This record gives sequence, structure tokens and C-alpha cells, in this order.
Amino acid sequence: MLQQLQTRNQQYQRAIDALVAARRVVNGWDPKPEPELIWSVRREVLVAMDDQDVLARFDRDHAQDLAAEQAARHAATQQALEAPARVKALEQCIKDLAAEMAGDVDESFIHKEMKRLFEPSAQRMLTAAQAFVQAWREMRTVESSLKSAFRLTHYSVQGDRRSGYEMSLIGKANDGDLLPNLIEGVAYDDLVDLNRQFRRGDDVLSRQINQQLTEAGISAGTLRVYHPGAASDDRPIYAPDPNPPRKRPPESPFGGATVVTIQT
Repeated sequence: MLQQLQTRNQQYQRAIDALVAARRVVNGWDPKPEPELIWSVRREVLVAMDDQDVLARFDRDHAQDLAAEQAARHAATQQALEAPARVKALEQCIKDLAAEMAGDVDESFIHKEMKRLFEPSAQRMLTAAQAFVQAWREMRTVESSLKSAFRLTHYSVQGDRRSGYEMSLIGKANDGDLLPNLIEGVAYDDLVDLNRQFRRGDDVLSRQINQQLTEAGISAGTLRVYHPGAASDDRPIYAPDPNPPRKRPPESPFGGATVVTIQT
């Protein structure tokens, strides 16, 4: 399904490129082709001279040149004449392609395939998470028990509460981190490295997955699904020109500046 959608995306883009080119001809943005008329003009001169022998020899010697010029003239004329009809035909072709794309795509099936491919990784994560949660609960329980057993409360002889030594063994995790940067008995650098890995993806694994998908015919990148739109929607098909003609800057309503000299 995705391979078919990739093919339709390529067909759609080619049709859009052709539509842009046809619109440029209709709008007069591209210079009209000027076929060469060298041999045709020379023949017209010979016709005006009314020398049938010379004309026959000329036609015989330059038959291919004359035919090529006539074909080029016909093609240039046909391009200009057929451009409006070509625009309409391309627009209908693009709508048909869009309808085929929208009809062929079953996103629920794609989602099911994604879940099927994702499930083994999710199960490995669950197994690891269960072990992590058990170890985390054990560590927090040990800390809580030790803090309770060794809690010291400080007072002055006047009865004022005094602050004592901070007995915490586990710090507070920063936003986005898996672990706090303080766990007594674990090196700070090890915790920082684990948090860094937690926040980042696995580039090596990502390349391996992309390679496997490419080998299966699913290339990386965004696939687009175009829809033909409602029949009552008379807006033109969106086909931006990569090289539109430059617009002239608007003229100033005040015209040029006038210098007035006052003699005193």
C-alpha cells in the first residue's frame, strides 16, 4: 500500500510540474518559442523568382531541413493553441490521481502494522520498566527506613528548633530526567549520562530501522495523500510556480520629488 502511494506521489508531482508549465504558457510568462525559418524563407525567395528548376533542386537538396522547420513551426503553434485545453486536462488528471490516492489508503491498516512492528520493543520496555520500578521502590524504601531510624532533631536550651544535617540519600529529578542527579553510592557522571541517554533517541538503531524499511521498499520521508475536494469547490488546483515572474514595484502616488528654490 505504501509503495503504491509512493508511486502515486511521484505521478502527482509530475502532473503538478506539467500543470505549472502549461499555466506559464497560458499566462504568457514563458517566451514564445521562435522556430528557425532559414530554409523556409529561402524557398519563398525562390518561389518569387519563378525558377522551377532551381526550386525543384532546392526542394530535393533541402527536403529534410524544410520538414524539420515545418515540424518545429507546427509544434510551437500547437503548444500555444493547446495550452488552455492542456491545463484543463491536467487539472482533471490531478483530481483523478487524488481520488485514487484517497481511495487506496487504509490508515487503520497502516496503524495496525505499525503496532505489530512496535509491540516487541514495547514489551522489552515493559519488562525493563518492571525491574526498574522494583529497584526504585527498594531504593526509596531503604532511604526512608534509614532516615527514620537515624533522624536527629535539634533544639536549643531555650526550646527553639534548630536545623540539623541533611540526611537525604536521593535527590530530586529535574524535569525531563529519568533519575535525580544525586543518588548516594552512584557516581554523578553516571547519572548524568543515563539522563542524557534517556532524553535522546538511539541514532544507531534509527539508522538500522530506516535501512530495513528501505530494503522493504518503504523509504523515509513524508508521504502525502491528496483529496479531490468537493465538486462545488471551483478554486484552482494548488500548483505553486517555483520561478514566478517578478512583479514591478508599485509607482509612488506622489511622483518624483520637486526642488523649489526661493530667491531672497
